[in-house]
Amino acid sequence: MDSKDTCQVGGNHKWVYDIVGEKSCSKCGLWKKVTSEVGYSAEKGDYGLGGTVGKQGSGFKKVAPNTKFLAGFDKILVIAKKLIEVYTEKVSSQKIISSRTEELFKNSRKLLKGKDTNSFVAACLHIACREQEIPSSPTIIAELTNVKRDKLIDIFNQICKLHKISLPLDKADKKVRYVASKASMPEFFSRKAIKILNRIPSSETGSNPTGIAAAALYLVSESDVNAITQKQLAEITLMNPQTIGNSVRRLRKDLKKYKIKIG
Repeated sequence: MDSKDTCQVGGNHKWVYDIVGEKSCSKCGLWKKVTSEVGYSAEKGDYGLGGTVGKQGSGFKKVAPNTKFLAGFDKILVIAKKLIEVYTEKVSSQKIISSRTEELFKNSRKLLKGKDTNSFVAACLHIACREQEIPSSPTIIAELTNVKRDKLIDIFNQICKLHKISLPLDKADKKVRYVASKASMPEFFSRKAIKILNRIPSSETGSNPTGIAAAALYLVSESDVNAITQKQLAEITLMNPQTIGNSVRRLRKDLKKYKIKIG
């Protein structure tokens, strides 16, 4: 493979052409200006669709199958807007979520180099939901948008650091009604679960508030004829049944510690 097609630092890492006039390495973060090696002309401001590519003068059509089409930010934004529209419908009907997600995407474009648009949109959506205290988690958003959770979290942290975003504490009691609605559970179960969680310090409910919310709903409905199973809660929250089981055990200890009875 020609050296122009690979990152000099990573060796076998392929360049990503996602912003006009630039190329970047998704692994190393290295980026460079692009002139005519992929058909983009800095002077003409076009994509070389009518010209030639390479020193040998080979036509664009011959290299197109092996070359990632160079798209400007405006074209990326068009794709992002469509993704935002689809994704926000899955989590909330509030227009502020879609508008805030788009705003974050635009204002964070300097971080877009080497990253795929889907994961970037998903991370922006997660931030928008957290800001409005709409139940959201990396696991849920990653599942809904079909992106990798670890990649979403990495971009999420980068965007928050760039804009110095301080998000509200992700509390378990804020997740209860979301989980209950997904499980079609009666409102009185939600009220009982929230009442219990409000008596336990948020710092002691762990790093998985959605799991704790599900655990609370499991415990308050455990002796009821309409009880929900841990397996059902796992499917609803897109979590592993073992994770739900761990949350239930942790919450039982907290109930005992604070002498809280489920009445």
